[in-house]
Amino acid sequence: MAGRFSYSSPESRYGGNPWFRVGELDVTTAVLVAAGAVLSMFVWAASPDLLEPLVLDASEVRRGQIWRLITWPFANAPDIWTVITIAIFWYFGRELEGMLGRDRFAWFLSILTVIPAVVATVLDLDVAGIRHLELGVFLVFIAEFPFARFFFGIPGWVIGAVIVGIQVLQLLGIRDTDGLAFLAVLIATSGLAARSFGLATHLPWIPKLPFPGSGDGSSRSSRSSRTSRPAKSRARRRGGSKVVEGPWTPPTPPTPGPDAMAAQAELDALLDKISDGGLDSLSHDEKRRLNELSKRLR
Repeated sequence: MAGRFSYSSPESRYGGNPWFRVGELDVTTAVLVAAGAVLSMFVWAASPDLLEPLVLDASEVRRGQIWRLITWPFANAPDIWTVITIAIFWYFGRELEGMLGRDRFAWFLSILTVIPAVVATVLDLDVAGIRHLELGVFLVFIAEFPFARFFFGIPGWVIGAVIVGIQVLQLLGIRDTDGLAFLAVLIATSGLAARSFGLATHLPWIPKLPFPGSGDGSSRSSRSSRTSRPAKSRARRRGGSKVVEGPWTPPTPPTPGPDAMAAQAELDALLDKISDGGLDSLSHDEKRRLNELSKRLR
């Protein structure tokens, strides 16, 4: 993809479906998780002990405190790197949620949280903070868009490889074999979940597993919409058997008007341009128009 990938506010180019709205803010799953992580820093400032029940303490999990398998990303001490990590999670999480939909993205995050936590419990590791969840989300975005250009025009897959490589070197340096095993499980879970939920199409060698929520619909990426149009055209050319109408036949949806059809065609053209050249290939006016069309056709 041409152009530099910038950390500006992501456009709602997939339509989106928030859980609720607060004023003009769409409260999505990514926003809720990021807000919870931010809130945890204020709780820590009031009393660090208040966050202790959220930490993934392997010994406490084995004593029956199962909720720690889910709550560990919400135990964050205030730190500039934590703030950056939360921002990165929000940015790329919102992008993935736009492609998957709110329900499937919530399942995706749950899988990415629980499976590594179970392994950490077996390895007797204590884990806390959103940084591991952020790494998984970021790697899945990279797997979906490996050639997106980041700062200095560096492809996304290079950024991902460097980040993982640095963490591996750190763990090797301190001889933390359990940490290496946890990182490997986190990366493997990210890849398997991504493929199972219809992402990471550039990595067909990764198997798809029947994860909960992975079969509820399909990815809403622009690539899916483009591939579906030729399929529909082929179906029309082939023709089909005549269906006898009756009370069992679902009602025919109303035919969209000329304005809706024109808006959909314009939206498809903008999505195709993003797929070919990245978000930065759009001008400011095109980005604004993309946001308007997405909200109109939602």
